[in-house]
Amino acid sequence: MDRKISTAIWSGEPSGRGGFSTYQNTCPRIEKFRTIIGTPAGTNDLLTACKVDQPAVASAVARC
Repeated sequence: MDRKISTAIWSGEPSGRGGFSTYQNTCPRIEKFRTIIGTPAGTNDLLTACKVDQPAVASAVARC
């Protein structure tokens, strides 16, 4: 889990939710792993990290 978190933060893409995500190289892109950064104690603290099991509805209609 530590490796996935590090990969998402250092080489993932900003998710727009205050964190970073990694994606599968498919069309449409499917999010694999998500981190959320920022807690009441500190803005750079990891709040949560999780494997994403289902693609977002918006990505299902994306064009490649």
